[in-house]
Amino acid sequence: MYPPPGVEDPISAIFDLSDRVAAMAPTMRRMYRYTATVVVLFLLIMVILLFVGLASNLGFAVLALVAIVFGGLALSLLRETDRFYASYLQRHRAIKLLQDADPTPKIPKGRTPVERLARYLAQSNRRIGEFLQSHPEALRYRVRLGGQGTSHAFDLMILAPASLAHKWMRIGDPGFAVLARVGPDAPTITVVDPFGPELKLLFRRLPGRLTRAILLRVHPETIPESVYEYLVGHPVELPSGPVSLEIVSEQTDGTYDFVPHVLGIP
Repeated sequence: MYPPPGVEDPISAIFDLSDRVAAMAPTMRRMYRYTATVVVLFLLIMVILLFVGLASNLGFAVLALVAIVFGGLALSLLRETDRFYASYLQRHRAIKLLQDADPTPKIPKGRTPVERLARYLAQSNRRIGEFLQSHPEALRYRVRLGGQGTSHAFDLMILAPASLAHKWMRIGDPGFAVLARVGPDAPTITVVDPFGPELKLLFRRLPGRLTRAILLRVHPETIPESVYEYLVGHPVELPSGPVSLEIVSEQTDGTYDFVPHVLGIP
């Protein structure tokens, strides 16, 4: 008697099933666009028939109104289905990033900790790496950013401006911004907590969407449990989306430690 497929390794079977569903994404997007187009055209036709019915036949207008109501409900359900599938793909992407991530990320060579961090970000994130290859001036060290009469210092900034379409119509590429500063070896809540209000003051002054905020430790000590829970459970809520505060630590064995481990952003 042979066991059902996947029983030998159920975790791998779940990942394989998730991959097969995610591979259908282009087909699902085409189905959504075609179906939504048909429903919208149907609603437009029913609106025209409603006005025609109001002018000549009240019963016909009532039927057209009922069709519009059902068409609106169908379009709403269709959009909810698309949101669900988009959410599934986002979770699948997070799982794949975690699967493919190096469990012990190596610290690259560099003269300073900040330079090493910049090189790691470019090597570990394809979007950052490709952007810096074509725009090396986007990487800046020791910058000061102003916000409401104050000045905030950061040891590293990588900035990709948003496209004109996103600036004017909120469509297209929102760009990205990565900020990092060297922090204390033993951070406390009083050190981590003000980072959030700082970002809320600064994010509107950045021409790209703020995506990562990093506190770099060079000679790290053990992170207190309260700080760990704060970082994992309290992202900074910005109008452009939540941003997790990250503590990146250089370990003595030549690897990085991340709390929390943010993958695939931007």
